[in-house]
Amino acid sequence: MSQLKVLFLTPSPPWPADSGGRIRTSQLIERAGRAAKITLFSVVPKLHSELPPDSLAAACEEIRVFERERAWLSGRRKLTDLERAFYSRGLHTEVETELTSGSYDLVHIDEISIARAVENTRGTPVLLHHHKLDARLATDLAARERGLTDDEAAKISALEQRHAGIHSRHAACSNEEARYLEEQYGVRCAVVPNGVDATRYAPTDSPPVPDTIIFLGTLSYEPNVHGLEWFVAEVLPLLVRDRPAVRLKIVGLDPAPPVLALAGDHVEIVGPVPDPVEHLHAATCSIAPLFIGGGTRIKILESLAAGCPVVSTEVGAEGLELAPDAVSIADDAEAFSAAVLRILDEPDTARLRARETSAEVRARYSWGASASALLEAWEACCVRTPV
Repeated sequence: MSQLKVLFLTPSPPWPADSGGRIRTSQLIERAGRAAKITLFSVVPKLHSELPPDSLAAACEEIRVFERERAWLSGRRKLTDLERAFYSRGLHTEVETELTSGSYDLVHIDEISIARAVENTRGTPVLLHHHKLDARLATDLAARERGLTDDEAAKISALEQRHAGIHSRHAACSNEEARYLEEQYGVRCAVVPNGVDATRYAPTDSPPVPDTIIFLGTLSYEPNVHGLEWFVAEVLPLLVRDRPAVRLKIVGLDPAPPVLALAGDHVEIVGPVPDPVEHLHAATCSIAPLFIGGGTRIKILESLAAGCPVVSTEVGAEGLELAPDAVSIADDAEAFSAAVLRILDEPDTARLRARETSAEVRARYSWGASASALLEAWEACCVRTPV
């Protein structure tokens, strides 16, 4: 098959690669761009001036950005808050122009927040890519009163259902999420797994700092905020009781005020760092105390690839296909504390086991394999079914 010409739409620029979603999108584009001709359209905040990295620019035929705008009053009434956050009339207009020209084999929509830009496809096949299950996530957030109303959750659910009706081909991060979309909406959903940069994330022979726990993730993302609040309130006191020197280091982009408020004698808010690998190498244990589903879970893969033992809730590790003991699973405070303490008490044993897991993760979750899965999904979209 000749190289596909793909119009790739993203609700925000996939650079800098400092969050799970941006890492996923940039890595997929950089690798898929070796076998396809990609034109990237991204919505950017006003005054955004950072240029894409050379590796991303080289993977694309063209990169164009469109400033976020306020939707017209009539449009605002029907849009979800999720869509309004990434709205650009310029993007909608230019997508319509590009599709009218008929010069693309496929449109790739990276998240439902910008899916309305491609409601009139002009016959061009579309793949709708889900980084997370937005409707399920919104419902969970509303049920826990975590910054989302029941009305907004219902609107996001309706949006997801609407575009499942318009577009029959979808892609998700895991078999579980693909199965959910297929059963919920009757669509065909490819699995494009997450990956990890095996050259960057690898174990070290240097010993970790004793009694050091790390949380790595975007610190304004509500499931992460909720999980950290739970851990500090419910689990950390149990750990301090048994190991008074224990310290939690919270590393990641954009710390929200509730996260900043967690700082204390046993909690350090590190915030964004240029390279998280050194922090993973220094930590005795990495945690993923998530109870609200959704997200890429790339940070768990990065922790495991770097040889850092991980304790997670069942939701936090959902969708990862690894050996049963690769991640310690615990869903209540006592069990979570006990799992962390086992690692803190025997760090050498835990690191040895983590090194074995690292080899499995780095072999199984490569971005090259993920990009191949995406290319297969694109090609499947373009196969015409005989009438």
